[in-house]
Amino acid sequence: MQFDARKLIVGSVAVALVIGAAAFFIFDLTPAAGEGGQSVVFDVRPGEKFRTIISALASQGLVRSSIATETLSLLDGAALRMQPGLYKLSPSMSSWEILGELSGRSANEVTVTIPEGSNMYQIDAALANALVLQRGDFIRYAAENSLEGKLFPDTYRFFTGTPVADVAQKLLDDFNAKAGPILAADPKNATSDLVIASLVEKEVSDPNDQKIVAGIILKRLKAGIPLDIDATICYIKYQNAPTSTAGCLPLTPFDYKADSAYNTYLYKGLPPGPIGNPGITAIQAALIPQSSPYLYYLTDPATGKTVFAKTLDEQNANRVKYLKAN
Repeated sequence: MQFDARKLIVGSVAVALVIGAAAFFIFDLTPAAGEGGQSVVFDVRPGEKFRTIISALASQGLVRSSIATETLSLLDGAALRMQPGLYKLSPSMSSWEILGELSGRSANEVTVTIPEGSNMYQIDAALANALVLQRGDFIRYAAENSLEGKLFPDTYRFFTGTPVADVAQKLLDDFNAKAGPILAADPKNATSDLVIASLVEKEVSDPNDQKIVAGIILKRLKAGIPLDIDATICYIKYQNAPTSTAGCLPLTPFDYKADSAYNTYLYKGLPPGPIGNPGITAIQAALIPQSSPYLYYLTDPATGKTVFAKTLDEQNANRVKYLKAN
């Protein structure tokens, strides 16, 4: 049999081209960056085409090649399974791993716990950290719809990327079911009761102390004495920096001078709205406050216990004893 060198050469070149193409294809599916690549929140919107999604992945530097990733998504079937939502992705992930995230619906259901007293700014942060919403979206919606105080603290399950209106409605429905019947016992004062409950929730956690503090607030309101509640100063700080991660404390002398209707050191009476979202015991305390001989109180930072005082002199002595020593 005659040996044909040309066929051998052509065949070898073809094999080399296939191997080379495969190598480039595989390389294009490897992570776009090494270990430690900075993660980003990637948003897949309802109805987006898979090619649009992959193009966005490439433009944000999350995949090396949109063509290679498109091909893989078609071969794997991920192109037909991509789900809307927010995803935490990193360029240190391979295209295979990224497509697995985008096409795994069950993996994108998260649990979010909202502690009692959380304000809408803190709720927004919790939802954003869980990738339910983009940072700031919940603040805007809650402010536009006056929902502060009516976002019931509880544990919820959401899919990432849930519409903000649906998230807020779930919290509001919980409030109406659990807190609504309690507030309905005093319908004429439901608004002020909710404001007082939010103050009480932020100030003390013990249910018995909450009733006493509610009584003190009412007593000071009746006497025309400023409420002097630190939690309202904190709320002003959240209002001024709604998406900040710095938190409230420590409070400075400058903070107490903030010209805001929520400043209970400068303005008498209740603030214009709730400063957080109270739980059941705080709401009950607002409706059934406990009478006491006290007019002042503070929290011992060492024990978390509430220390009550009848006079300003006694309160000042408690400040020296419990606050300046810590």
